[in-house]
Amino acid sequence: MDFGTHNSNARTEPITKITIHHMACVASGADCARAHYRKNSASANYYIGTNGDICGGVSEDRRAWTSGSSWNDQRAITFEVSNSEAKEPWPVSDAAYRSAIRLAADICKRYGITPHYTGDKNGTLTLHCMYQATQCPGTTWKQRHASGKVERDILEAMAITPPAPQPEPVSDEEKIWNYLSARIHNDYGVAGLMGNLYAESTLHSNNLQNTFEKRLGMTDAEYTAAVDDGSYPEDKFIRDGAGYGLAQWTFWSRKENLYARKGNKSIGDLDMQLDFLWWELSTGYKGTLQALQTAVSVYGASTAVLTQFERPADQSEAMKQKRASYGQVYFDRYSQSGAFRPYIARIMADELNVRKGPGISYDIVQTVRKGEAFTIVQESGEWGKLKSGVGWICLTYTMKVRLV
Repeated sequence: MDFGTHNSNARTEPITKITIHHMACVASGADCARAHYRKNSASANYYIGTNGDICGGVSEDRRAWTSGSSWNDQRAITFEVSNSEAKEPWPVSDAAYRSAIRLAADICKRYGITPHYTGDKNGTLTLHCMYQATQCPGTTWKQRHASGKVERDILEAMAITPPAPQPEPVSDEEKIWNYLSARIHNDYGVAGLMGNLYAESTLHSNNLQNTFEKRLGMTDAEYTAAVDDGSYPEDKFIRDGAGYGLAQWTFWSRKENLYARKGNKSIGDLDMQLDFLWWELSTGYKGTLQALQTAVSVYGASTAVLTQFERPADQSEAMKQKRASYGQVYFDRYSQSGAFRPYIARIMADELNVRKGPGISYDIVQTVRKGEAFTIVQESGEWGKLKSGVGWICLTYTMKVRLV
């Protein structure tokens, strides 16, 4: 039915959103529309019955009275959808759901809307309960929005491939943990060493000792660039007494060895410095390395690094505790022990299918590739659910990187 100007206003904003409501009753689309028309206080652009029938209400070029928010209704095409049962969780029939999805897909195509649910009014898919103290659109619709199902189903109905899950970036912190873990093979030892490196350089491989920034009048980046291009000569770098890099190498012979490993890379290159750190530990600091490989606590590993490798002026108990506390942060973040917590998994196979559910019987949604990393928020046997909600991957072909 055509509401004309009844229960509506002129639309003054471009259409950029879709808002799905529920009628809290079981009825046809036409009966839903007639109920609102008689009420004189509510309306929608479309009404969808429990059998999937669609009835027009307020024309799209007018603002319906649906969300209790002029701001939203001016921007949204609104649906009222019949329930299949008039009680919690306020379910909808498959036919009504399919009609709502097809209608939403058609609207998105015509108005150039990309369906996206963000959980707040910033998304293009919004809910009545975002604007008023109401349970509308009911538990069923809320859960389907929050899980990403509504968004994915609209995209599929538009014949658009859902956006690929975005790989998690590999941070320098993660690189350092992975590098050391592959060689030390002891989470306590890795965490103890990383806590000390954090205390020295905050894990920045181009870090110049703070007091020398003032003395030389250079930032970390400027000092690194000057060493790289030769305007700060090699012999000056070696003998200037300035702490530099991940471990704040200071003594001239250690800086000479660091420079010798530079090759064509920057003196601040993280990979080069990690190789140099490992060379030092495995050749000149074998006792420290053994302590890291056999440590039974972060404190023990951290103290070995502090007193045998870094050897700062302050080796007090307070300093030992402080550096161990830094290391504990990395242990808690990356160690593989403990109850399930969301974690980042890196793809080890050349290609890995993302499926709609935890098993090979589920349809393939898309494919991810070797080296990409994703947050896993749930496990089911050998399968892990992606944080994005796009689907599940087989964990057999992944490497657990760190907890989040």
